[in-house]
Amino acid sequence: MSKLKLKAIAHGLFVTLTLSLSSPPAALAHKGATGIVKERMDKFKASEKATKRIKKALSQGDTAMVVAEAKFLLSWAREMESFFPKSSNQPPSEAKDEIWLQWDDFVGAIQSFDNAAQALIDDAARQDPRTVSWAFKEMARSCKSCHQQFRED
Repeated sequence: MSKLKLKAIAHGLFVTLTLSLSSPPAALAHKGATGIVKERMDKFKASEKATKRIKKALSQGDTAMVVAEAKFLLSWAREMESFFPKSSNQPPSEAKDEIWLQWDDFVGAIQSFDNAAQALIDDAARQDPRTVSWAFKEMARSCKSCHQQFRED
C-alpha cells in the first residue's frame, strides 16, 4: 500500500474519531475538578492526545510511534477501572451513573478497549499498513461505543 493511500486512510479515520470524541475544551471540562475525577479527566485527555499522535504517525508510516502511543493507551486501559470508584461522579465529571449501575458492562467496554489497543500494537509491530489502519479504526470504535453508553455529552 502506498504511503499516500495510507495517509488518506489515516486521515479519514482521524476525522471520524475526532468527530465522535468531540468535547468541550479541557480548560472548561476540567474547571473545578479535583481528586480522582480530575485525575481520570487528565488521563482521558492524555489518551486523546495519544490517539492524535497515532493518527499522525500512521500518516507518516511511523510504526514505532504507533506502537509507543498504543502502549500508553493499553496501560491506561489496564488502570482505567481503578479511576472509577463508587461515589466519584461529582461535577464536573462527565461520567453517567450507568457506569456504576451497569458495572460489568463498563468493565467489558474497558476490556474491549484493552483488546483493541493490544491489537493495534501487534499489527503495528508487523508493519502491515492495511491491518494497522483497521486496528486503529477498531480502537476508535471501542472509544466511541463506551462514550456513547457511559459518558454525558
